[in-house]
Formats: sequence, C-alpha cells, structure tokens
Amino acid sequence: MGLKSYSQSDIRLPDDDGIEYGVAAVMHRAEVSESASQLVEISWRDVDSTARIVIADNSHSAAVMCRGLQLAGYQSVRLIHNVHDLLKEMRGGRVDLVLLDPDSAGFAGSAVLQAAGVDPEIRSIPIIIVSQDQGPEARREALDFGASDFLKKPLDSTELLPRVRNLLVVRRYYRREVDVDDRIEGEVQRRTRDLQESRDGLILCLARAAEHRDNETGNHVIRVGRYSAIIARQLGYPEAQLAMLEQAAQMHDVGKIGIPDSILFKPDSLAVDEYELMKKHCALGRQIIEPYTGRDWDQLQQHTTVGGSLLQDASGSTLLTMAARIAQSHHERWDGGGYPLGLKGADIPLEGRIVAVADVFDALSSRRPYKPPFPREQCFAILREGRGTQFDPAVLDAFFECAAEILEVRLLLMDQEDAVRDAGL
Repeated sequence: MGLKSYSQSDIRLPDDDGIEYGVAAVMHRAEVSESASQLVEISWRDVDSTARIVIADNSHSAAVMCRGLQLAGYQSVRLIHNVHDLLKEMRGGRVDLVLLDPDSAGFAGSAVLQAAGVDPEIRSIPIIIVSQDQGPEARREALDFGASDFLKKPLDSTELLPRVRNLLVVRRYYRREVDVDDRIEGEVQRRTRDLQESRDGLILCLARAAEHRDNETGNHVIRVGRYSAIIARQLGYPEAQLAMLEQAAQMHDVGKIGIPDSILFKPDSLAVDEYELMKKHCALGRQIIEPYTGRDWDQLQQHTTVGGSLLQDASGSTLLTMAARIAQSHHERWDGGGYPLGLKGADIPLEGRIVAVADVFDALSSRRPYKPPFPREQCFAILREGRGTQFDPAVLDAFFECAAEILEVRLLLMDQEDAVRDAGL
C-alpha cells in the first residue's frame, strides 16, 4: 500500500486523549504533509515491504500505528487483540516484528516477553515495547525481560520508523544466516548420507568378494549381519551400536580372500596342513580390516595422497576395529578349543561370540557344495549340542529367544536357489 493511497487528511489522524499520533505526530500541523512525504521518501528504499509486523495493542493508537507503518511502505501490518493469538502467530513463524503495549487490555507484557525468552521458536523475533509509562524503571524492566527496544507514547515517527526499520534489518540478516545454516546443514547431511551409502556399499562388496571366493553365493553375509544384530539386541547390546555391529559382522570371513583356490574350492575333506592354512583366514581377515596405525600409515601416505581423506577416516574407524575383532575371533570356542588364539570364555570378544552363533546357523541352514541345507530342527539340535563347549550359553539362549525373528529374516533373505527349491519349482 503506497503513499498515493492516502490524502493529507489521512496522515493527520485524530488524537487520543488530546494527543496526536501518526506518521508525523510531533510535527506541526502545517508541516505534516511535506514532512511526512519527505520521511516516506527518505525511508522508502530501506523499507522491507514484505516484513510481517504485528501490533499487539487494543488502544486507539494501534490503528494510528498501523496506518503510519502502511504509509511508510510496510504492506503486511496486522492488529492482534489478545496474548493467546499473539503467541500463536509468533510460534507459527508468521511474524517478523511485534509492537506491544504491555498495559493494553488483553495483554500481559511481561508474560509475552518471558515466553519469548524461553521459547526457541520466537526468541529471535524483535519486540518493541510501546507504553505511556515513561519511567526508567519501566524501561529497565522491559529491556531486562528481553524487549528489543522501548518507545514512549505519544509516538514520535522520527523514532518509530527508523527503529522498526533497523530491527527488521537485524531480523532479515538473522533469517538469512539461519537459511544459510540450514542449507549448509542440509548439504552436510546429504554428503554424510552419500559417504555412508558409499561406505556401506564398499563394506558389502568386500564381504561378498570373500564370500564368492568360498563359493558361497547369495545373501550369506547380509544374513549373518542381520542375525548378529538381532541376537545382540536380545542380549541388551547398546542400541546405538547395533547398526555398526551388523555391518562389521558382514566382514567376518573377509580373510578368505587370502586363501588359495585349491583349498577353498576343494570338494573333499581338507588335509591337516590344508586345514591349518584354512584357519589362517581369521588372522588374515584382521590384517585386511584392521585400521592403519603408526609406521604402516606413514608408509601408505608416502605411497600416494589420492583418497587421503578417506584413508584418514579409516585410520580411526571404530567400525573397522570392531570388524577386525570379529574376523579374528568368530572361530574361537567357549571351551578354549577354537582358533586362531585359543581364547576361552569371556576372553573371547562378545561380538565374536555373537557372530559365531549367527555364522554357524546360517552355514547349517544354507546349501554348500559339500552338503544340502539342513532342516530347521536339525540346525537347532546341532546348535544346542554346542552349548557351553563351542558357544557361549548366554548368546545361544538369546538366539533361541529371538529364533522366530531370525527365521523371518532367513525367509526374507533366502538365496534364490533355496527359494526355488522350497517353492517346489
């Protein structure tokens, strides 16, 4: 709404209790038209015409303030008549500045300011207190409660308009900074998701590379990871680390990449020396996965700087540390008869004990070149036979307590050839 919409008589507004307000309330009547025109002209280029201004004042001066601001170029000026509606509008993000008379009927100025001070949704909205109380105590109280500025009635346009304009400039810059922060945060989150997806994909590719070298096709590593997370949750494992455990468990057999094909693909039983070499896949897995440290890291950086940032992340990766621990310990036995270190009982990392049960169950229930998949009850019976010898009793109990969920995952991620057989095709 521009200046041309109003005549000189519109600018000279009636007074309240004998006091005149308006765009040029303290100017002489003879100078009102010319001075108001100059004021609007000077301020026009700095006015944010889209700013959303709310006047929380039920006195006659509210209409005067509203019209004066419209004359100055502010196109979105509204009157609010009670504190409930005011706070609702502010929390709804539909306000850029508030002109508040704390003594006006329907408002409790201190309550509004207190709410604004503790509510993060409205804390950044500037509030100008407009009051007839001109005492220093009232000013101090208003500013202490968090008011952005304080104006006395009767209003002086030479104070009102510049202060409104300046506070809106601050508000505009604040919103711009928030928008920039939001965009940066959104970009950071997007790139973080991209990196996470890339890392997840690389982990799965590495795990499946080892799986295919062992002639185990399909979803074996995914199932073992999922089973491990289910068992761990049943044991009370920290919820925030379950996803990491599931990923780390997928790399449990990555050391098979270092085992010769003549052993991996041998259809018959392995000779003693061959079996001893096969057992080395646990230590090899740890060496492949274990994060770089010290001398190895220095040598690697001397070799190339390409992808340095990704390697730097790997050098301190909790995920890789856990995966290396699982790769080395998932063939240890509860009674100490496992390999490669012969660890016993609670000396075996918990993650290794969990993956041991998950891995054996999936091996028993899946097809292998040397055997068909065993029926569910036969798998369960073999697992029970290993209680307290091969497997941690607590982990095995957790497995059976959530067996129904594990079987659902087994059906969902069943290998294609097994699904075809089960369907009778």
